[in-house]
Amino acid sequence: MSKKQLKKFQTGATFAEFVTVTPVILFLGLGSVQAGLIYHGKSTLNYATFEAARAGAVSHAQIDTMMQELGFRLAPLVGGDGSASRARDAIAISMEQTKVPLSTDIEILNPSAQAFDDWGQLSHDVGVRVIPNSHLRHRNTEREQVGTHSGLNLHDANLLKIKVTHGFRMKIPFVGRAFAEALRLIDHENAHYYEQNQLPIHSVATVRMQSEAWESEAYVNAAATPAGFAAPDENNLNVDAVSPLTTCADEYGLSGHDALMSSITSTSSASGMCQINTTFGDNYQNSETVSTPETDASVVSGDSDECA
Repeated sequence: MSKKQLKKFQTGATFAEFVTVTPVILFLGLGSVQAGLIYHGKSTLNYATFEAARAGAVSHAQIDTMMQELGFRLAPLVGGDGSASRARDAIAISMEQTKVPLSTDIEILNPSAQAFDDWGQLSHDVGVRVIPNSHLRHRNTEREQVGTHSGLNLHDANLLKIKVTHGFRMKIPFVGRAFAEALRLIDHENAHYYEQNQLPIHSVATVRMQSEAWESEAYVNAAATPAGFAAPDENNLNVDAVSPLTTCADEYGLSGHDALMSSITSTSSASGMCQINTTFGDNYQNSETVSTPETDASVVSGDSDECA
């Protein structure tokens, strides 16, 4: 074989190797990028779940408040360009996506419905059963007692434990779709996530209640083990929680970030008093009581969760 023929043969072999190896290397590289994004998404979800649980701890374990906080904290997954306007849009988009049942789900694992059966007391102020939260350190008798239905004492019943399942969108071309299709064949239970090119990621957070837990529809079908921390697969808590509070009008002048992160509720239809709870980015919470035109305005200072 002449040198010219040998060089031509080697050139062809190199091209064949390039065509064979390049797709594999490209797939592995894109797969590494996608894995890094999934890790970032899981870290963001862990933080968002913890903040949602903290918000629920001071707002009577109401799922609407936790969903709102969760949507706000998941805004980094939407992305932005560093501008305030883009950040505002990302927050709005994230909060809307969180409301989609097939995208994000919050399960309240504790307190369970059985915990309300054991320790719930009817509150005439809000009209539902509540789990007492005040002076727990001095309730030594309840610490030694264990509920017959839940297997929890009063202190453990005042632990708020939530589980969040979020559909993380896999944006890397080819690789994301390949992962989704492969997982869809294995995990039939979460097929609706994979059909939307999403990966279901989970996070659990536990905090101690800082307010009385109010019973709502989120607890009606909840089931628990003696430890109180398990829930059946069919316990889908995407329905709006039944809250003893009713929504006020939106004419209180809130705009921008305050409008996105404020919960305006009426504590009494007779008195017309409304409580505005505003959560700022630095975790500072301001509580203000606003009256209707028929009453005088009053302000509740500090981080109290009840109107005066």
